Amino acid sequence: MSTSVRHAVLLVVGTLGLAATLCMAEVILAHHNWRIDLTPEKRFTLSEHARQVLKSLDRDVQIIAFVRSEDPRNAEIDDLLARVRNVSRHVRYSVVDVNRNPAVARQYGVESYGSLLVESDGRRKEFANPREELLMEALLQVTRPARKVVCFLTGHGERDIDDSDRHDGYSSARNALRSEFYEVRRLSLLGEAGVPAESNALVIAGPRKDLLPTELVKLAAYIARGGALLIMLDPQAAPSLAAFLGRYGVKAGDEVVVDPQNRLFAGDYLTMTAPGLSEHHPVTASLRALPLFSQARVVSFVGVGDPAIKGIEILQTSPQSWSTPDMEVLRTGVGTFVAGRDHPGPVPVGVSLLVQADAAARSQARLVIFGDCDFANNFFIEYLGDRDLLVNAINWLAGEEQLSAQRPQLQRPGINQFFVSARQGRLAFVLGTIVEPALFLLAGTVIFLRRRWGR
Repeated sequence: MSTSVRHAVLLVVGTLGLAATLCMAEVILAHHNWRIDLTPEKRFTLSEHARQVLKSLDRDVQIIAFVRSEDPRNAEIDDLLARVRNVSRHVRYSVVDVNRNPAVARQYGVESYGSLLVESDGRRKEFANPREELLMEALLQVTRPARKVVCFLTGHGERDIDDSDRHDGYSSARNALRSEFYEVRRLSLLGEAGVPAESNALVIAGPRKDLLPTELVKLAAYIARGGALLIMLDPQAAPSLAAFLGRYGVKAGDEVVVDPQNRLFAGDYLTMTAPGLSEHHPVTASLRALPLFSQARVVSFVGVGDPAIKGIEILQTSPQSWSTPDMEVLRTGVGTFVAGRDHPGPVPVGVSLLVQADAAARSQARLVIFGDCDFANNFFIEYLGDRDLLVNAINWLAGEEQLSAQRPQLQRPGINQFFVSARQGRLAFVLGTIVEPALFLLAGTVIFLRRRWGR
């Protein structure tokens, strides 16, 4: 074979090989979409919660985006829908230009540009200004058979789910649960009726007054039939409820938790992060940001020797913290560790229980107890991991633990919120006011001496 013919054959074979490689790469990329998000806040990456919602879909969902040409939001909408489709095979989407296809928009009753319509099995949800959290809420609404019910106990000075007060209100907590497709109600146990059968979870959020014995009897009956209960207790509050928890091996002590190292820098002395997250429980295992507690009390599991009760401490403060019975720290905001009186950390502030109290109950009762209720108020709930902690607890209690995950934060770290612990603040102070000037002084001194000696 001549040299020219051999070169021609090699050229043809190489060209065909290159074409085949490109076709194979196109096929692989069409089925496996790899993305690298280099933005600090990961704005082009679905949150873990969104991925959990999409992976839990068991039916097909159709999403229609109604846009207009040259709308700057079109690229973001298309990117969001593409990310969603890449995670779940049950999701299909299409884009309709309202100006070119007005009849389609009229057919679905859509009047505004940039709206999304989510549909599954005849159920529809339409909303404007599409964002990830709104899309996940719509997916839950059209795929879940019905809303699960979460009741908040009233009548003892508990936090109000309709109160928008910055420090005492719980309206943001109510909205966070509604976005997870829960129906949020108030409940009073002062009458003859107990906890309703349709309640999937009962929340007792920071009662300031004691519960009556008849109410505690109703709570015990609710637990005996396999209920789900979230209790959040502040220091020196509801002693009868704390004693009630003792039946199930939970000790809600009167001590206040102090942590000068992990407290809010230049802020409230008793506002601190709780870094001790249990990796063995769905409520805390999926948290990517630490919860922020304020004026927390000790909540620990000591057990009662009953095999029907299984408990685990799911949340603890740092080893540098301690608990103290000195209630003056609540008034003065200052505390000092006293050996023999105070107990060194880590201090448990969160407990989870499984209780099989009634053989006739279909499932075990689930309880979560936290030694603080301020973390879920309107001021703190969007900071760090507080929102995820609350919603994860409700999801686990209601049997939706597969949805326990990190959610996109409305208050983005470094943009809308800025948390610095006391230890980090001192380190920044030392670096900025001592180390950095010392380095400049040292460099200047070296330069001066070298020039002087160089002469």
